[in-house]
Amino acid sequence: MSVTKITPAYRFEYCVLSWLNRLLPSLSHLYRRRIATLLGYVLFYIIPYRKKVVLENLAKAYPDQSLEWRRQTAKQFYIYVTRFYFDIFSNYQMSNQRFKRMVHRIDNASLGSAVQQGKGVVIILFHFGNWELIADWLARNHYTVAAIAARLANPLADRLITDVRTKNGLKILPKGRRHAVRTYRFLKGEQLLYMVADQNAGKQGSWVRFFDQWSASFRGPVLFALRKKCPVLLASCLMDARGRYDIRFDPFSTATPAGMSEDEKIVFLIQAYTRYFEDLIRQKPEQYYWIHRRWKTKFPATLG
Repeated sequence: MSVTKITPAYRFEYCVLSWLNRLLPSLSHLYRRRIATLLGYVLFYIIPYRKKVVLENLAKAYPDQSLEWRRQTAKQFYIYVTRFYFDIFSNYQMSNQRFKRMVHRIDNASLGSAVQQGKGVVIILFHFGNWELIADWLARNHYTVAAIAARLANPLADRLITDVRTKNGLKILPKGRRHAVRTYRFLKGEQLLYMVADQNAGKQGSWVRFFDQWSASFRGPVLFALRKKCPVLLASCLMDARGRYDIRFDPFSTATPAGMSEDEKIVFLIQAYTRYFEDLIRQKPEQYYWIHRRWKTKFPATLG
């Protein structure tokens, strides 16, 4: 097994994250929100991290909107995403009492019904709203939940972020096909498998339309659900005007038209939940993670 070299850049990144990990939980919600808003302006106007990617993605998703609309949405995105990252470090370390005050509304009737079936539950999310907070809410409420996550390139940062994420009982399962058996075995009984499903899947992905763009999407969430015959929930956690969150779980049917092959069923279902999240994103576009290179892989001409 190769050992990753700890570079000065990795050490600097780790020191910054460690400092934030100590500082942010000590700040009040209001003060943390004000600092994050200021930093969001800095990122948009002065240190435009991936600003070109954000504007390009918005242009692809909203070709009929004006450049000014896309710039304003991008600015609101940077403000939102800074608040979101500040909340990540804080929320995992809050007391249960403070954490409850961060959650404004919860619609979890579908969650209880799904868990009662005793087959395991697949929970699908996009990088939209605060996808991290839902996992922590589940762990704090004594659900057995595991999230699939890729390791960070920086092993020092990876260890720190993993420690933060698992503080309240969340389990982390490694990402990748070679770990599929372990993931498959976890999905049983009242256990919840938590999968963020909107990354670019490359040439091996299934092709669906997302904001009218061909998008290579991972097959894993649907494959696990179909082969385990377990219920599926679509989850979102959106920030309101006061910086608190609304958590929502919606049931997702895995029924497909008769006569479909397994591959056709997978594409049909990925397209269905992609359309669901697209509809939500259109309501709050500033809370989607436009930094991702979602459309990096080009649609193969052979499939056109």
